Amino acid sequence: MSKFVVLLSVAVVLYVVFFVGTIYYCLYADPRKDPIAKFVSVTLPAKLYDAFAKSCGSRNLQALNFVAERLLILIYCAVVFGAWSVVFFYIFPWVDSQPESASQSAEYVPHYHKAIGYVTFAACVLSWRYASTTSPGIITKQSLHRYSHYPYDELLFPSGKTCKTRHIPKVARSKFDRYKYLQNVPRFDHFCGWVYNTIGEENYRFFLLFLVVHVVMCVYGTIITSRLFYGEAKRHNLIGATFVDRMTGQEYEATTWILVQFLFHTHLPEAAVLLLMGVMAVALGIFLMYHVYLTSYGMTTNESYKWSAVKKWHKKQTKRYRQALKNGEIVIVPDDSKINNDSEDTSQKSSFTVSDDADVTCTPSADGSKSDQGLVKDDHDCVIGHCADEDIVRDPGPMPRNIYDRGFIENWKEVLFPISLRSERSFEVKRGTKTKNT
Repeated sequence: MSKFVVLLSVAVVLYVVFFVGTIYYCLYADPRKDPIAKFVSVTLPAKLYDAFAKSCGSRNLQALNFVAERLLILIYCAVVFGAWSVVFFYIFPWVDSQPESASQSAEYVPHYHKAIGYVTFAACVLSWRYASTTSPGIITKQSLHRYSHYPYDELLFPSGKTCKTRHIPKVARSKFDRYKYLQNVPRFDHFCGWVYNTIGEENYRFFLLFLVVHVVMCVYGTIITSRLFYGEAKRHNLIGATFVDRMTGQEYEATTWILVQFLFHTHLPEAAVLLLMGVMAVALGIFLMYHVYLTSYGMTTNESYKWSAVKKWHKKQTKRYRQALKNGEIVIVPDDSKINNDSEDTSQKSSFTVSDDADVTCTPSADGSKSDQGLVKDDHDCVIGHCADEDIVRDPGPMPRNIYDRGFIENWKEVLFPISLRSERSFEVKRGTKTKNT
């Protein structure tokens, strides 16, 4: 068994490393700073695309673009439905083989977990469907009144701006979606390739439901499958048994690692799903906690990247200002006005504005280019803001406050009961009443 054990151990390690590495470099790593992430998410796809473009015609290239845009959906379907196929054809029969008696069932997996499994599968499919098909809300001239309910903070979202593509006023917290709808989306969060949909004001709750269902599914599946493996070891008295190497005849006491190797050898499909669910439970759990954090503090993913740029700017300006004070380049006079060594008035605070040009997606992208002069770029190497008179040292003042943070309860009410839908219901009632009275 030694040769097989070695091969199995190597396969398991490579399997885990592959999934952990894929999740890290595709979802979390910054391609602008990490060369491996840049190769995986930028260089390799670009080289493959160029090679395909040279060898195939324009029609095949269009087909490639269509598939590439939906690649994450294809991966999602292959992984999820492949894993559930193993559950239906291998794990559910395994549950059926467990003891029926109440005295023994505590050591194994009770049969009612099959029914829970079917419910979990239905919840998985339905949550994905709602997240992928529900509109985030589309801002047009006709629907502008529905989404104009957030004030402008004059920092992330300055007033008086007009969309250059649709020629309509830019609503606070909105952003133009370049990926799917080619329209302005209210309370824009990000574009998610796993559901191939833009996440905004009216479907963010379904995206959170999608994450919650899949985290629960992975955690629950990991626990149940682990319990099945434990029950298998107990039923066959493997704990404390002695194993013999067929090649050498040498005997080994049943350590945990030997038991794992033996059980994985006898239940390889189930073991593969167990590893997959365990890894995904951790990755999706972290991603869910990130969105719970954002919602609790009244932010979107799009806004969190912008606030990151604001914080970097504020920290940099504060450091420069304090250093200038220390070096005597700026003198605070009794009337509290600030002047530099050229007697130039610097009482005005530095002007920092944030652009909405950054594309926020669930997968990083970057071209590796350096930041342009006077531009602040986010972690995905997208231009999100600029500072006027960057070379002038001024007091940045206190850190700006997020005016959209209305408290934990109100922030969650905005997500679970979108304001635009509440406004629409109110509008429909008033319109119906007016029509009736007329």
